[in-house]
Amino acid sequence: MSLQIEMVSWAQQSATLASLRRAVFIEEQGVPEALEWDGLDAAATHFIALEDGNAIGCARLLADGHIGRMAVLPAWRGKGAGRALLNAVLHAARQQYLSWLYLNAQTHAAGFYARFGFQPVGAEFPDADIPHLRMELVMEYHIDTLNQQFAIAGQLKFVDAEAGVPVVEITTPHATARIAVQGAQVLEWQPSGQQPVLWVSRAAVYQLGKGVRGGVPVCWPWFGAGEAGKPAHGFVRTRMWEVRETGRGMADSVFIRFGMKDDESTRALWDYAFDLELIVTVGAALKMELVTRNTGIAAFEISEGLHTYFRVGNIRQTRVLGLENTEYLDKVLDFVRDTQIGAVGFSGETDRVYVNTTTDCVIDDTELHRKIRVAKSGSTSTVVWNPWTEKEKGFADMAAGEYQEMLCVETVNAGDVRVTVAAGAAHSLAAFVSLEPGV
Repeated sequence: MSLQIEMVSWAQQSATLASLRRAVFIEEQGVPEALEWDGLDAAATHFIALEDGNAIGCARLLADGHIGRMAVLPAWRGKGAGRALLNAVLHAARQQYLSWLYLNAQTHAAGFYARFGFQPVGAEFPDADIPHLRMELVMEYHIDTLNQQFAIAGQLKFVDAEAGVPVVEITTPHATARIAVQGAQVLEWQPSGQQPVLWVSRAAVYQLGKGVRGGVPVCWPWFGAGEAGKPAHGFVRTRMWEVRETGRGMADSVFIRFGMKDDESTRALWDYAFDLELIVTVGAALKMELVTRNTGIAAFEISEGLHTYFRVGNIRQTRVLGLENTEYLDKVLDFVRDTQIGAVGFSGETDRVYVNTTTDCVIDDTELHRKIRVAKSGSTSTVVWNPWTEKEKGFADMAAGEYQEMLCVETVNAGDVRVTVAAGAAHSLAAFVSLEPGV
């Protein structure tokens, strides 16, 4: 077989590309035409595999690093055409200096893409009634690209937590912080002269497609267990986010803005058009603002949360103030409804959704002699959680006994609460974390 790969535009070879994709996707696999022709082809870079001058396969690459429409005619499968196409796409991505690539692989082909370094992210999902896995590849120069575009000398830089797992390190006169680009997950915030305020497990895993146990996972567009086959706490906490902006803010603070948009894999799990941003501001206080924009034509409902893990000295000597006389749903007792009497104390597993509350919470940590204030906006629920002894044993990414030094006080809209975002509208959920003055 004399195999050749040509890089072409849609304008040059639309008839040939359309014929290949019609044969494989629409006729062979039954993909609806409305899904196949998505309006993105004109702006994409396309690739055609030719055998002795005959078109036998194709692929495309979008400017955001999305690889798709990989198709090889049946008679030429298993003969190297797919490998040649993907190698050509990866070569073009390097020439375009794309630092992060992703694709939605039909599940049976996941092993093929894994051999090129792509890692699965999230659970299997259906697309056109065909099982798929989202897979991502962080290119070897990803950190260099991020630093060239977004670093701030002496204050903000990107490094690898592990190979292919980039984090941003921020230093200000008042505090330091670390944030993972995957999940836009704040991992550390430490005011100058103080112990770390956030908690991350010593057994935490830093791996593409895996959430980190601790810090501030972003839960969206649902909070808690998803429907059958859908990931708990939504699909954004294990995906790479786009870095959109960095800069200096007021009072010697530094901010970073992350973003994410819908694509085929998100719409297969949650069929709405959206633009999601998390803006993290690091200074004397830590501010995290999650902004949901509805870019579609129909309203949608979300539940959401900033699932914040705090470091405490001893959970038995820790109290949460601010939720007195507030009604809550007790997950430990099968969501029985009760009312909080006095401060929240801890002597066993605690998993509660406090409802109809917009007030600040204060974590009174006797062991570490400090009080942490958690203020919020755009939220009417607060979750308080500690897994205690038995539940902790079920978490492979949590070391034995660590439940004693962590506590989640989460800024959420959950439980009975759903937020409706109208078409073209936006909703903001924000958490503000600070140490009490004088502590």
